[in-house]
Amino acid sequence: MKKSKRVTLRPWVIAGSCALIGGLSTQAQAQGQGQSQAQLQAPQSFDIAGGDLKSALDAYVAQGGVQLIYKVDDVKGFATRGVKGALPPQEALARILEGTPLVTRRGDDGAIVVHTAAPVVTRPTTEEPQSLDSVTVTATRRREPVREVPMQVNVMKAETLERAGAKNLADYIAEQPGVNLTSSGSVGGILTMRGLTTGPVQGIATVGVYVDDVATGLSSSSALGGFTPLDMGMLDLNHIEVLRGPQGTLYGAGAMSGVLKYVTNQPDTMEFAGSVKLGTSWTQGGGPGFTTSAVLNVPLKEDVAAVRFAAFTDQLGGSYNASGPAWGKNIDRGHTDGGRVSLLLTPTRELTVRLTGTVQDVKRKGLGFEDIDRRTLRPWGLERTRQLSLREPYSNKTQLFGLDVEYDFGWARLNSITSAQDVKISNAADLTALYAPLASALRLPVASVPLANDIGQHRISQEFRLTSRSGTTFEWLAGLYLNRERGSTDGGIDAGLVGGLGSLNLLSSSQSSRYRETAAYGDVTWNVTPALSFTGGVRLARNSQTYGSRQSGMLIGPTTSTASGTSSESPTTYLAAAKYTLSDTSTAYFRAASGYRPGGPNMLKPDTNRNIVQPMFKSDSLWSYELGYKADLLDRTLSLEAALYDIEWRDVQQPTRSGGFVFVTNAGAARVKGGELTLAWKPSKEWRFTANGAAIDARLTEDAAGLDAKAGTRLPQTPRFSATLGVTRNFSISDRPAYFGVSARYTGKRDAGYRGSATIPSIVMPAFTVVDLQAGIDFPRFSLSAYVRNLANKRGILSIDTGLSANPNLVQAALAPSRTVGMTVTVPF
Repeated sequence: MKKSKRVTLRPWVIAGSCALIGGLSTQAQAQGQGQSQAQLQAPQSFDIAGGDLKSALDAYVAQGGVQLIYKVDDVKGFATRGVKGALPPQEALARILEGTPLVTRRGDDGAIVVHTAAPVVTRPTTEEPQSLDSVTVTATRRREPVREVPMQVNVMKAETLERAGAKNLADYIAEQPGVNLTSSGSVGGILTMRGLTTGPVQGIATVGVYVDDVATGLSSSSALGGFTPLDMGMLDLNHIEVLRGPQGTLYGAGAMSGVLKYVTNQPDTMEFAGSVKLGTSWTQGGGPGFTTSAVLNVPLKEDVAAVRFAAFTDQLGGSYNASGPAWGKNIDRGHTDGGRVSLLLTPTRELTVRLTGTVQDVKRKGLGFEDIDRRTLRPWGLERTRQLSLREPYSNKTQLFGLDVEYDFGWARLNSITSAQDVKISNAADLTALYAPLASALRLPVASVPLANDIGQHRISQEFRLTSRSGTTFEWLAGLYLNRERGSTDGGIDAGLVGGLGSLNLLSSSQSSRYRETAAYGDVTWNVTPALSFTGGVRLARNSQTYGSRQSGMLIGPTTSTASGTSSESPTTYLAAAKYTLSDTSTAYFRAASGYRPGGPNMLKPDTNRNIVQPMFKSDSLWSYELGYKADLLDRTLSLEAALYDIEWRDVQQPTRSGGFVFVTNAGAARVKGGELTLAWKPSKEWRFTANGAAIDARLTEDAAGLDAKAGTRLPQTPRFSATLGVTRNFSISDRPAYFGVSARYTGKRDAGYRGSATIPSIVMPAFTVVDLQAGIDFPRFSLSAYVRNLANKRGILSIDTGLSANPNLVQAALAPSRTVGMTVTVPF
């Protein structure tokens, strides 16, 4: 039955899309005749109100008598400040489009074409404008300039990431102070923002991860949901948005500290284009790496339909070694393969359909950890080496499908977003160092103790969202969200005996879970004046969960242990924000928002002490208060964003023990105070400077018994201060556009645990700074880029795992990647 549900969804989506293809028709364009350059430069009188961009463009055509061509899908959802006064039509159009990603060109017949290109490849060029680019984001489920959004939103362009040699989630967020990823030694880890983490015991994610408008991951604590954020490769990405602070109203459960959104390129119905990229890299002390990717955009019918294909493979050479019975070099080597298909249909001016399918397969030969001495933080043996009795292979197969159907009524846009996710994870860990001493004490000749797990994550969601037209006195949004999830974990621990005498079953475990959620949400923005606006929002949710487990083996006892549990709750999240426009280029805002993580059932055993463990642990929640300022200064050559925030976190989810098993309870509270600053300065066409920093003070305000930590103790994994600095120089070599850039990343001291805790002991990880280089040149038929990551080959400890050895002084550390040199050739067509 389970298999049938998964299989029938995809043919339904494909069949529905094929039916829509049969009804393709028309393209949107304004009527008129070609005009001369003189006509575009002669001043005319315009009086076009701010608001919906499409309405403003239609008014522009009527008042200016200008022939204008645009695709309705390109301008949907955008807003404009309008224009008023006697201006040349060309300048008036530029003001209308200000703050959007839309650009103009002259058609063959002299008409002005307004379009948004989804470039297959962006080349470095010295012909860039001196002013900074306008950046448009979808953080509030509307497309609007980032400066107009009343919260901190950082945008990482795919081109910039590729120039720096970024290939995975850890690379993407490396230059985002206040955003941390605790490494799992392979792919993913615990993703956090603004210090909201309890460390390695965190079971439920605090950051939501999206691909466009499609949610990924699991909302509950089952099936490693808190440790496996989508680690998406460079699969036709346009940019990545980082939304800081709780996003519970619009994004729901598990977004209490923020949202990370992968935004992909959309198909272009106008131009057949593509690119091929070939890259190679070499890591200090490791093996070579190779990367190949290709993108193809195929218009099926001009302004009506297009399909876009993308594929890549990334071969990782590895840089960690193993000693002992499972000796080997570059044991963390492997590959990541992925593919994506995106179909865009605009059968009418009002209707837009987007169908996407993404697959990604990650394989690693082993995990990337180093044995270190917790007292000195130096290698226990050789650098980047770990004692292993057996190999630790890892694989992660992800399939993600999305269908977004949008209809524009004029007064509002209706979106129906259907998504399906299927993730299969297989991993192994060597627990010999943990269990072999115990086995020796029992006179058992154990050679190796492997832990093996097979994990399944399945998710189907449906969202309906109605969004009002922008630029009106009251702007509103209302939505309904339905989510169904299943998780499973099957595995065990078998101790292999020396001399081929067989094995002993220490543990066999099978766990399953189901999560169901229904939520209604909405917000209203009141534009009191052109300068002042207020926003209020609420989300009402209802979730129910069921858990079951079956465990047996020597660690359990002579009888099989079974347990099950159910839970349900109705959390509510709120949003209140005020925004004041100080000038045409600066804005101040205040934002108060709440967020939560779902609770769930504890799988109680027969001997569980009910006075310590409750049948259900509750959701933990928080309130965040944020004051911010955003501005484009010095004739738009300097961009500045600053924020101060205060977060109060209560009923913190944490572990508790009873009868030899670990459960979850709510206890303690925490408070996080911090500030963020982002600067971008472009004093000339040739130079660009960037800087950002985060200061965070995250502490417990109440004792946390499960963490064995007292009030006043700092929360783990988060540095007090972190920052990045960068400079890029654009120039020419023999009339060929070129660039050279330098960036430095500073990460302050962090604690892997809690001071004074025996459960999660304190291990202070020292601060470190990493310097990166980038360079490139553009030729007529191809472009060449090169990078060096960690130029000085600094040893930076990213995270420490204390639970894999019986020796309390022997721990495992994940390190910053060693010096890596790479080169990429891009051939567009």
